[in-house]
Amino acid sequence: MDAFEIDPGLVWQFYSYRRHMALNAKPNRAHIALAELAKKKPNFQTLSQNVDGLSQRAGHPPSQLHLLHGNLFDVKCSSFFCSHVEHNNFTDPIVPALAIPTTSDSSSSSSPHPTDPTTTAALTEKADHSRELDLSDPSTALPELRLADLPHCPRCTHGLLRPGVVWFGEMLPRSTVAAIDDFVARPDERIDLVLVIGTSSTVYPAAGYAERARARGARVAVVNVEETPALRDGDWFFQGDAGVVVPELLRGVVGEVGEYGGDDGHGHGEGERERA
Repeated sequence: MDAFEIDPGLVWQFYSYRRHMALNAKPNRAHIALAELAKKKPNFQTLSQNVDGLSQRAGHPPSQLHLLHGNLFDVKCSSFFCSHVEHNNFTDPIVPALAIPTTSDSSSSSSPHPTDPTTTAALTEKADHSRELDLSDPSTALPELRLADLPHCPRCTHGLLRPGVVWFGEMLPRSTVAAIDDFVARPDERIDLVLVIGTSSTVYPAAGYAERARARGARVAVVNVEETPALRDGDWFFQGDAGVVVPELLRGVVGEVGEYGGDDGHGHGEGERERA
């Protein structure tokens, strides 16, 4: 939050790159299996700390998906006095100034410290044989952006748009937390099984939901590449890649799931935008 106030251009470059990489990623078989489980089991609820939109693209029913940390593809006005929110904004880049720099941009740059493309960890080939620079590489020089170049709120016109994710120091979405609390505390029906997938279970309040369900008699199954300190006696632990393990665990319920093959438009900036 403080970083956005100090240098919104740098923060937007970081998140624009994350949006770009997420749009070029594909849901794995775990995303698909969990989406199928939700369709078959109306009482199954997914609490996600991910912001990449892959569960949605896998077809997970929105009413059974609770995004604790927000979504990269939601944007909202940063002004306290404006309530503008856009959901499913898949425009990439969201404004032209946030386009990923390429090797051709770098080689023609007048900067006194041009980027050496040989130092970047990963370069994506484009149709014109230029390559996108890896902005996660600290050696990649980033252009300084003017406020006028950043995405502005179409409603109030003066506020900057910001990513709809939860930053350190911010509260989790109240409606999301309330919905989860109501589900976990239902007096008429207890949770029988909690799947903890791909997390160390050290970030609260998310880590506390498994404890609360366990205290009411639920069994807990953990899928992770390494053991976590949250494991308790009586828990099941399945070590490995979630994209491999989860479909096997759920095969008896959802059947065989394949690799993601659908083009929902969201990976190419063509998603339908919703405004509030």
